[in-house]
Amino acid sequence: MGGYHLIGIKGAGMSSLALLLNDNGITVKGSDVEEYFFTEDNLRTRNIPILPFNEENIKPTDIIIVGNAFKNHPEYQKAKDLGCEVYTYHEFVGKLSKSLNTIAISGSHGKTTTTTMIKQILESVMPINYIIGDGQGGGSINSKYLVLEADEYERHFLAYYPQIAVVNNIDFDHPDYYKDIMDVKDAFQQFMNQATIIVYNGDDKLLKEAIPNDKKTISYGIDKSNDYYANNISNDKRYTYYDLYIKGVFNGKIKIPMFGMHSVYNSLAAIAATHLLVDDLNQIKNMLSNFKSGKRRFEEFIFNKQIIISDYAHHPKEIMSTIEAVNAKYPFKKVLVYFQPHTYTRTISFLNDFASALSLADKVYLREIFSSAREHHKTISANDLAILINDCEVINDDTYLDVFSQKINYIIIFMGAGDIDRYCSRYIEFIKNNNNFMQIS
Repeated sequence: MGGYHLIGIKGAGMSSLALLLNDNGITVKGSDVEEYFFTEDNLRTRNIPILPFNEENIKPTDIIIVGNAFKNHPEYQKAKDLGCEVYTYHEFVGKLSKSLNTIAISGSHGKTTTTTMIKQILESVMPINYIIGDGQGGGSINSKYLVLEADEYERHFLAYYPQIAVVNNIDFDHPDYYKDIMDVKDAFQQFMNQATIIVYNGDDKLLKEAIPNDKKTISYGIDKSNDYYANNISNDKRYTYYDLYIKGVFNGKIKIPMFGMHSVYNSLAAIAATHLLVDDLNQIKNMLSNFKSGKRRFEEFIFNKQIIISDYAHHPKEIMSTIEAVNAKYPFKKVLVYFQPHTYTRTISFLNDFASALSLADKVYLREIFSSAREHHKTISANDLAILINDCEVINDDTYLDVFSQKINYIIIFMGAGDIDRYCSRYIEFIKNNNNFMQIS
């Protein structure tokens, strides 16, 4: 009897799914490129085989799940030729969502952090299954719940049928697929129509317009008209604090080890969603106060002379939110951003918005644009963005190692959705080997 074979197993969603299947006692293997990717660490911890791509990996008894980027791959063709049972990633996860009580977290921004919050809260009181877009995944054969990050790209989340849909916001992104903001709105509206309960950001005007009239809804935000809202927001060097109100009634203070208004919204979404399943509000508060963020979500490395942050922000609004959070936590520090634009289409569509967002930093360096496998022609370069930003340079070699190490008074943010994190890792190793630097946290 065969098990599951995942084509492109190192993908963020695919690796998470492999971990979930493994934890439920299912035999899992997969294939991918031999190049290292951080998601393989969790796979190896579970002893899940990672094979180099080869058609011979496919066995007639395998159930095949193919990553969305590999639908034309020779392994996929071999699976079809052998008559294997075959699913795309979102088709298989959609099947899971129908068989489990699913909490699906969506939105143009903040999905991963909100999903991680909800996962950490729920797993403190019950066994759960979870799939998160930064390579986190796991499960329990004893659980009837699935916590799922639901990606809107190419309308993939329309394969999901959640009991609870959490929607953070609606914004224009993925310009290689969506025609305009109304096309994005239409996709989210269809997604919400497939849910039983909708937990949504009531401060997002476009999102409010998209809410179906025939669903049970719970709103959250800063405005006092929301079911769950935050008031009296403040922060110190370690936490953000706010007063939580539910239906206009004060329900104590919330403390989160994060910064920026987007973090307040993400935590409110997590509170509103988990409170449907967890009666003990104090348990929710406690878990939020001890929240541990996911990979590349404001991930900090602190040395005696420098603070280094790795962050996934790749949309202008996300960049603004990350810089806002840095300024809130470290108000007297200068900010250096090393940004790698992600895809030609996104860079072209938001060129001026990227320039405005990045100009909030004190110093900006750019890497060349990380292109998508779907993009076959270079239509813009990082230099086209650099000329719109004050005090900006393009660096594509290792000179950044020496340059950044001299920026003693700066917080250095490695930012983007491509492979910028490998340059962050390289810089951290460089710093560790520098006798003038010592990691302190």
